[in-house]
Amino acid sequence: MEYKEYFLGMWIYFSSNKISVTNLVLKGHPLYQWQESILSFLKNWNEKNQTVLMGFTSGTTGNPKRIFMKKKWMYESAKRTVNFLNLKKRGTIGLLCLSPDSIASKMFLIRAMIFQWNIYCIPPSSTPLENIEEFFDIASMVPMQVFSSINHLYKIRIVLIGGSSVSVELEERLQKISTICYATYGMTETLGHIALRKINGLDRVPYFQSFDDVYLSIDKRNCLGIYNMESFIQTNDMVHLISDHEFNWIGRFDNIINSGGIKILPELIEKEIYSFIPSHRRFLISSIPDKILGEKIVLIIEGSFFSVKIPQHVFIGKKKFYKPRAIFFVKNFIENSFGKLKRKEIRNFVIKNLLLNE
Repeated sequence: MEYKEYFLGMWIYFSSNKISVTNLVLKGHPLYQWQESILSFLKNWNEKNQTVLMGFTSGTTGNPKRIFMKKKWMYESAKRTVNFLNLKKRGTIGLLCLSPDSIASKMFLIRAMIFQWNIYCIPPSSTPLENIEEFFDIASMVPMQVFSSINHLYKIRIVLIGGSSVSVELEERLQKISTICYATYGMTETLGHIALRKINGLDRVPYFQSFDDVYLSIDKRNCLGIYNMESFIQTNDMVHLISDHEFNWIGRFDNIINSGGIKILPELIEKEIYSFIPSHRRFLISSIPDKILGEKIVLIIEGSFFSVKIPQHVFIGKKKFYKPRAIFFVKNFIENSFGKLKRKEIRNFVIKNLLLNE
C-alpha cells in the first residue's frame, strides 16, 4: 500500500505494496484527526485479532452501544457489495468523503483493501466534490452531500447513498444525471447496507432488494427483521414486505404520532407536502402536546419565516388527519454526522420555546 498526502486530502494506493499501514502510523506523520481515524482502522484491521471495533449501534435496534464484528463477516459483506457492483478490478478508483468513524467508511476501506482499489480520502463536508477535478469509479455519500453535488456528480460513475432516506425531490433530480445511483439500507449492526435500490435510469426500481444471502421478515408492527451473517436483527423500521428479499421503506415506528387516537407516520405526510415547500428549505412533520388530541400535528421548517401554502385538496378523505395544526420556523435543525435530522431533539426545542413564550 502506498500513501500520498495532499493539501485537500490523501491518496491511499492499496494496489501498491511499498508502505505498510503499521509503518505509516508509527513513523509519526503529522496527520489530521480524520486521517488518523482512517489509518488507525487500517492498522487494527491488519492485526491478528478476529474481531474489530466497528463503532456504536445506530439506534435503529435500541440504545446505542459498542459493536465488535468478526473480520470474516466484514470480509464477506465487502465481497458481496463489490461483486454486485462489478468493481473487482485492481486499481478501481474510489472517493472516501464520509466521516471515517462511520460504518460506511469502514466498509468502504475494507472493500478497497480486499480488492486493491486506489482511494482518495478527504475530510467529510457537505460539498465533497466542490474542489475536486479527478474522476472516480465509486463513492459513498449521505443525501445532503449528493444534493449539494448534483452539478458535479458526473465525476463519479457509481454513488451509494445512505445514512438517511432519499427524499422524493432528490430522487427526481437524479433522473437527469448519468451517474448510477443506489439508495442503500443498512446499519452498523448489519455491517453497512444489506439492501440496495437503484433510483435512477431506465432500470430504476421502487423497492429495496436485499443480497441473496440476506432474508427478511416483519413482526406484528410491520417492522423489518433481518437474517444476516448467522444472526437475526429486529429493527424499528416499518416496511411493506414484498418478498423475502424485497421491501418498501415506510417510516420509523419510533416516530409515530398519536393524535386523537389516530396513529400517523410523519414520513407519509412529508411525502404528500414536499412539493409545496421550497427545495432549499428542510422541513419535517412532528407534534406538540395538545389538551384535547394528546398530540397535534405540526410542520417545522428550517430557516426564516415565509408564507406556506398547501392546497386543501391534499388533506381530503382519510388524509384530513395529516393537516398540520401549526407551523414553526427553526433557525437551524439539529442533525447527526450523517446529516440525518434528530427529530426528537428538534421537537423538544420547539416545545421548550413554546413554553418560554407563554
